[in-house]
Amino acid sequence: MGRVLLIIGAVAGWLLFALYTVVLISVIVQPDPNQSDEVVGSIAFMIIGAAVAGPCTFFAYRIGRRGGRPRSFDGSTALAKVGADVQQSYLAWFAWCQQALGGDAVSLHAATMAAMAAGAAGNPTAAASAEAARQSARMAASGVMPPAPRRGKVRSLAQIGASTVGLLEPSERVCVSFIGTNRQSLYWGLAFGAIGTIMASSQMRKVMVTVTDRRVIAVSVGLLGGLADRIALIEPRSTVSAKFPKGIFGRTVFSLKGQGGGSVEVIVPRPWRREAEMALELLAPSAGQVGSVGVIR
Repeated sequence: MGRVLLIIGAVAGWLLFALYTVVLISVIVQPDPNQSDEVVGSIAFMIIGAAVAGPCTFFAYRIGRRGGRPRSFDGSTALAKVGADVQQSYLAWFAWCQQALGGDAVSLHAATMAAMAAGAAGNPTAAASAEAARQSARMAASGVMPPAPRRGKVRSLAQIGASTVGLLEPSERVCVSFIGTNRQSLYWGLAFGAIGTIMASSQMRKVMVTVTDRRVIAVSVGLLGGLADRIALIEPRSTVSAKFPKGIFGRTVFSLKGQGGGSVEVIVPRPWRREAEMALELLAPSAGQVGSVGVIR
């Protein structure tokens, strides 16, 4: 779909450029009293056409060359498809944890992931209860009980959980997860507005970051939804550095860089900034039991 929009933009841009090239030539060949205004107008529309057609042509060409390669434009690797039933299983376990164990979005997500990771071969309810007990210490340390997660956030957590559970190692525990959007869409949107957003549509990705007790897992999916289809980064926590600097509008850009060459840089929406701050503290070089936001390491 993204490449189709780019091709349409390229064709429209080059047609506009060609049309006003002909107009410019005719104005020069057959001058009239308004020649100067017509020349300036024709050149202006030629510049607009080229400004639209050039980037659209470039990205359509890049996507075409990429074709069926197993690696995406940003260097991430393909992820095996997961059935929709996994997402429904997450929602069922999340509802059970919310009713039986309680807690905030972070603790409920961790408990749900523990239950799903235990699977039929283990004891899912025991795994969820044990994780909820660990998370209760974090909530007690923070001294604040956040409100129950909204339905939209629960759906996003289900998307994260279903996309990530298959990547977990045996007995690996999920600590916190959050969602961000890659920065290409922001750059092109600021530069070219709606046209820039269309041009970047093929590269706009939702990135789902999960920090476990062992590793950092980042997977991505297109903004139209569905489960993750690309792995952006999977590395041990000890080899990953994280940054979440404060800017004019607070903390918005979260970046991860692994020693294995993987990197992630995303814009974190406000509903996920608390989780991003927890992830930052988990990945901080200092080691402690409970941090300033109540993180159990």
